[in-house]
Order: sequence, then C-alpha cells, then structure tokens
Amino acid sequence: MIGMLLAAAVALAPADVLARYATTLADVRTPIALTFEYTLDQTGMRNSEQVHRIFRSGNDERDELLSVDGRKLTPPSVRIFHGRRNRYTLAGLAPRPAAYAFRFLGTAHVGRGLGYVFATEPRTPGPFRVTSVTIDGLAFVPVAIEFATDHDGRGTVTFAKFDRYWLPTDVSAHAVYANNPTTEHLTFARYRFPDVLPPATFAAPRALPDAD
Repeated sequence: MIGMLLAAAVALAPADVLARYATTLADVRTPIALTFEYTLDQTGMRNSEQVHRIFRSGNDERDELLSVDGRKLTPPSVRIFHGRRNRYTLAGLAPRPAAYAFRFLGTAHVGRGLGYVFATEPRTPGPFRVTSVTIDGLAFVPVAIEFATDHDGRGTVTFAKFDRYWLPTDVSAHAVYANNPTTEHLTFARYRFPDVLPPATFAAPRALPDAD
C-alpha cells in the first residue's frame, strides 16, 4: 500500500502538485477557538527557556507564562491581547502562486510518503519572504516552510495535522542583532479545540484550568 502511494506521488508533475496545492490552500481552515502550549528556547543575547499556555478565540489571546528556566510560576503570569494576529497559521504563512514564483527542487521523505520541495521567490520583495516550501504528496499542504527576514534572519516552520487542522509543531529562527547571533526554537504541544471559550477568558487576568 505504501509503495503504491509513493509511486503515485512520484508520478505527479511539479505543475500538477502546484495546482493541487493551490486548490487545497483555498480550503485550509484555522480553528476559531483553540488552546495549546509551547516551549520557547532562546540562546544568544540572552539565554532563556519559557513554557506558555495559550487560549485563542479569533484575534483575542490569553498568554499564561507557566515557567521560566525550569522554575514554575504559581500563579502563572497572565497577559491579555485583543486584535492579536496568530503569526504561525498555515493560511498566513504558506506561499501562494499569485505572490511567489516556484521552482521545483526535488522530492523528500515526509513521514511515510514523499513531499515535493520548491524554492520560492516573492514577486514583490519585502522584509519577510518564504524561501522554500515542502508540500505533502498526499494532502498537498506545506509540511515545512523556510523563510528569511531582515537582520540576516532565517528559520523554518513545520506543520502537522491535528484533528481537522494543520498547525505548527516547531519553529526555529536565527537572526543577528547588534552583531549578536540569536537563536529561538518553539515547540508546540497539547492542542485542543473547544467549541467556544467564555468571554471571561480574555478579561481579568487569572489562572485557568486546562481546557477539555
């Protein structure tokens, strides 16, 4: 079965992959309400490890800082944001043929299947640009996006499927600020998709129990 799937993936021409990719991207959805945790490891100008628990509904966000450098915060430090864009959605990061030129580089193993790797060049230059994308050969969504920014910044975002949604699993980034190299690595876990989060979630800061 796996061999048949691999053969089918290899048989696709890059143009066919991009056509399916564009169609799939048009149907990609981001959950309206979700909770998750992420770990931030930072080295360079400052070394730090933080664990955060996030509650999101639309563009409202509750950020609970659970621990710093292995020290648990009791209660967590809470910050509330309104109108805060989710920076790591697939729909927001994925390069689209209308905005990027794609050049096929080859195939790569993606789980038990194959992915198609394309170099990408923005049609309009900007401070953030996707430099390559690896497209899953079965789902036709990005499983890895490489990017570049100002300050000699470079990084990678990887995605996987959780429930009905494709969401980030890891983000790694490296940049230079004032001649100081800085590296950050984010690891995402414990995704949950409540039907709704109560308005109090994004009101007065207080620690909340885990969402079911």
